[in-house]
Amino acid sequence: MSSAVRVAPSALQGLSFFDGLDEPAVAEAARMGRVRQLRKNERLFEQGVEARAFHVLLRGHLKAVQTGNTGQRVVVRFLGPGEPAGVLALLGADQRYPASAFAVVDSVVLSWEGAALQGLLRCHPGIALSAMRAMGDRVHEAHARVGEMAAERVERRLAHALLRLVRQAGPPGPGGVVRIDFPVGRQDIADMAGTTLHTASRVLSGWEQAGILEAGGRQRIVVRRPRALMRIADECA
Repeated sequence: MSSAVRVAPSALQGLSFFDGLDEPAVAEAARMGRVRQLRKNERLFEQGVEARAFHVLLRGHLKAVQTGNTGQRVVVRFLGPGEPAGVLALLGADQRYPASAFAVVDSVVLSWEGAALQGLLRCHPGIALSAMRAMGDRVHEAHARVGEMAAERVERRLAHALLRLVRQAGPPGPGGVVRIDFPVGRQDIADMAGTTLHTASRVLSGWEQAGILEAGGRQRIVVRRPRALMRIADECA
């Protein structure tokens, strides 16, 4: 669902993507963009389609999913407020989205397309640099995941997947407990780790019994002992 409503510049303050831009630059970028409101499970863009629009998530969470030729799904990552989506649109024509992006909860994005996108790049190259840094981080993460898939046991891959979610969830609460407050199901975690739902459920249930995790209900995860996950990620051979 689209909207012609413009976003107030104050809504962008504090979002990491706009770090380093002064208030006039943020206000101008906001003016050039267009708000899009997404309902839960609504698709922002589709894998394989020409990358025409660049987005920054303002509120909610997105899930990037890549589907292989055989129909196998890989959850590439979850995106939180302040993160960019559709970065390849910044590289010009003939780029295609490498994955589909869906809203996992009701979400709001700020989008630039066509002349607005070209104006953004021309007037605010710092935003393009921020997007390129984000893309570089994701390429680095993708390379790390390829190494995990090729050489690591499933317990270690699952620990890495959960730790990526922990890093997105923000600072820990009392006692170091981290609550992942957006919907993440066991199938999502299995897809992130390149394993089956049966295997992921067996391992995660064992970690719940050991007090490392706690079922948060309605696809929410509570990591009670992040350091235990770190040890598994680092030491499980």
